[in-house]
Parts: sequence; C-alpha cells; structure tokens
Amino acid sequence: GSIHDASYRHSLGLPDWKPLPLMRDFLITLRGLLAGERVDYEGTAVTLHGVSLGRRANAPRVPVILGALGPGMVRLAGEASDAAALNWCTPEQIAWSRERLNEGAARAGRDPGEVKLVEYIRICVDEDEDTARLALARAVMGYALARPGASKEHGYRAHFARMGFDAALSDLEARRERGASTDEIADAFPTDLLSLVGYFGRAAGAGPAFRHLAQGLDTAIVRVVPARPGPAAVLAVAEACRPGG
Repeated sequence: GSIHDASYRHSLGLPDWKPLPLMRDFLITLRGLLAGERVDYEGTAVTLHGVSLGRRANAPRVPVILGALGPGMVRLAGEASDAAALNWCTPEQIAWSRERLNEGAARAGRDPGEVKLVEYIRICVDEDEDTARLALARAVMGYALARPGASKEHGYRAHFARMGFDAALSDLEARRERGASTDEIADAFPTDLLSLVGYFGRAAGAGPAFRHLAQGLDTAIVRVVPARPGPAAVLAVAEACRPGG
C-alpha cells in the first residue's frame, strides 16, 4: 500500500519502480500462473520465461484482486485483475470507482461486468454513540491523516481529499503539529466524515447504514470496529449486521 513512497521502497531494497508498471507486471504474471499457464513475460519489475506453477487444468480458479484507490490503479484493476478492493469509500466514490474500472476494462477489450468491486465497510456498534464515534475516529485516523512530512498527494490521504475532506484533514494535521494528543484529534474528528465512510452508533442503525454504504459494490464485507475491549463489542456488530436483521 505504500509502494508509491520512495522511502518505503528503499527500506525494502527495491528500485524506484513506479507503482502502476509494478502492479501491472504482478497482475499479468500472477493471473497467468494461477490459471495454470506457462508464462513468458518481460516487464519493469518481473521477467519470467517458461515459468508455471504446475497447477492441474481442473484446479479451482483463483481470483486476483487489486487493492486500488486512485484513478490509475482502479483503471489497472479493470484492465488486468478480477476485482478492485476499495476502502473507506462513500457511495459516490464507489460510483466514481466503477466508472474508472469500466474505463480500464474497455481499454483492455474486456467485458466490464467481469471485473468486480469489493470493499470492507467499518461498523462500530454501541448504545453510547459517543463511545462508538471515538472508536471509529481512531480507526480512520491512521489512514486519513498524512504522516508528518509525508506527501498528501498519494495513498489514503489523496483518497480522502478526492472525497472532499482535504480542508478538514488539514485542520486536524495542523492541530497535531501544535501538539494535540491522539485523543484530542479523535474527539475533533468530523462526524460527517465518519458517517460518510462508515457507521458508528446504536445497533438498530447498523444494518440500514451498511446497506447504504454498500451501494454499487458486488461484495461488501463487514469490518468490525470494536467500541470497547472484549468479544461483546465484536458480537454486537455481528448481530446488528446479520443478514435479514
């Protein structure tokens, strides 16, 4: 997820490969190998000559899903993967991603219906709404706020900016630079941002919120954010989001 960051690449001893060519190489070769093909490929990061995994022709199909947020990566998912895995999206961002996915599929001559959209949707349930709000805020902070000194034009920080949250996040980052604690930042996190990308609150509202946030997805996965320590908080989310509930 941090492959766009040069310092991250250097920490792994990787050359300065650009993210899109790197992921294209992996997608093309992995899909071929997992399909039982003998792969010949020369790319930026991957070169294979006559390589296969020895999978049987009747082996179960293994889908390759690309975690993608930005327009280029979502288009690449449409070109060369079986699905794009989104994260922390509003329904409007899901629709935007579907358009980019379809563009990529069309560019590769694929049927857009063959490429799926999947996403985790964070749900935090507690009868004390403020407790649930703070738990969800802590869960999103590590994604939405740029690390000190890091670019705001890549990764999750850019993703949240595309959804209209740049000013709110810049304010929180400025507070952090002035010495605000993690608890203070969580308490100041905009409620509208939290409600647009996840759910916090009483159990009765979790199911309807999950269905709303899942609009436009082929597969939606409940990602539990426990409001309190212990299994009861996890079970509360599971029961609130139970199909038919």
